[in-house]
Formats: sequence, structure tokens, C-alpha cells
Amino acid sequence: MYRAFLLGILVTSCLWAQDVPPAETPVARDAWEPSIQQVFSQLNTLDLFAAATNFGGMTVKVPKELQKIPMQMIEGSEELRNRGIEIYVKELKFQDLKFNYDKSPQWTEDKPLVPTLVEFGKLGISADAKTKVGTIPLGAMFDNGKMPVEFLPALEKGYDLKMLPESRAEETKLDEVDLKVGGGITSGIANLFLSKKVGKLILQYGVGQTLQMGKGDLLSGDAASKLLDIPADSNKGRAVGALMDLLN
Repeated sequence: MYRAFLLGILVTSCLWAQDVPPAETPVARDAWEPSIQQVFSQLNTLDLFAAATNFGGMTVKVPKELQKIPMQMIEGSEELRNRGIEIYVKELKFQDLKFNYDKSPQWTEDKPLVPTLVEFGKLGISADAKTKVGTIPLGAMFDNGKMPVEFLPALEKGYDLKMLPESRAEETKLDEVDLKVGGGITSGIANLFLSKKVGKLILQYGVGQTLQMGKGDLLSGDAASKLLDIPADSNKGRAVGALMDLLN
């Protein structure tokens, strides 16, 4: 019986050992360097875009294939999903945009991250809501806002983004918002779209897409032409000239 008892312990120990996943081997910090550099290269591009927003604002059009908000991945979208509503973010207009971040990453559990605070004077959003009764145009204008985000370097795919991390909730300021709903719809659905929760959801997705765009999307077309219309001999014109030199 004693031998059977020992055998039982041995079998149980082996099964327990099989259930425990192997410890993750820490990656040397040098291996993260390419993805860290990619994050700061993107932040440099965003800084150029932010500088341009000081000249009357800049409009970003979201590519058609990225306009649809993946509701299943967005916290707080349950009511919209239950009603079969889809939201498409079409464009954003930024004014007096600023990115605040340290010039080197922070490290947590042997992994780097770059905490960033996005500040803006005005941020306007245009979107469409597709419902069972038709498409409803939506609009939101946020004033004097702050959004914490985190750039997370990834070894195999550059970086990921974490929008509005709960650990930095005290840094978030998105209370000054004016929401608009168009089309002839019932007050019940209108009230749903006029909630700050929906406005925040649209803002979070739209800004997340913008933060991943390159120079070609952020500073091209009408936006670049608008900058070039500023008189070259003015203070703003000289600043724009320096900005465009950095882009070339």
C-alpha cells in the first residue's frame, strides 16, 4: 500500500509538471532595439504632423478598409452590437495637437514601452452609423482634450498600441465634447448616439488609426497644399518651410 501511495504521488507530480507552462526566457534588450527605433521614428512623424496642426488644423481621412470599428474589440460597445449597429470613422480634424513622451523607453518585466500623452485643442470626428433603418451621420467635437496611450515595441511586428490604459486613467480628459446626430431618426436611437461613451469609442478608434499612419497619409494631398498656401515671408510661412524641408 505504501508503494502504491508513493506511485500516486509520483504520477500526480508528473501530471502537475506537464500542466505548468515553461518559464518565458527573457529577451536581451539589444533584440528590442529595431522595434524601439521604429516607435520613435513614428513619433517623429507624428511630431511633424502635430506641428502642422498649429496652422489652422489638419484633416486626416481614414482609408476605407480601416473605417469600420471592430466592435467586438472595443470595451463598452455591447449595446451597439446588440442593436446590430456598425460605425465607420471617416475623417478626423486635429488642431493644436501635441505628443508628450520621454526620449527613451520604460522597461517593465524585461519589455519596453513608450508612454505617450496626446493633447489637443480641438479634435473633430465625422462618422457614419449603419443601422437597420439606414445610415446615420455622426459628428463629435472634443475641446482641450488629453489621451494617454502606450506604444509597445514588438519583436516581430514593429509595435502595438494601447489606447487609454486604465493605469493612467487620471491623465484622461475628454469631458468637453459636443455630439451631433443627423438624419430623421427616433429619439431613442438618437439618445444612444449622443452619449459620451459612444463619442469616446469613436475617438479612441479614430485616433488609434491616425497614430499608425505614415507621412504619406498624414502630410499629403489637400493638407500639404494648405500648408503651402501660407505666405512664405511670414513667421508661419518660414516655420512651414522648415517643416517641409524635414519631410523631403
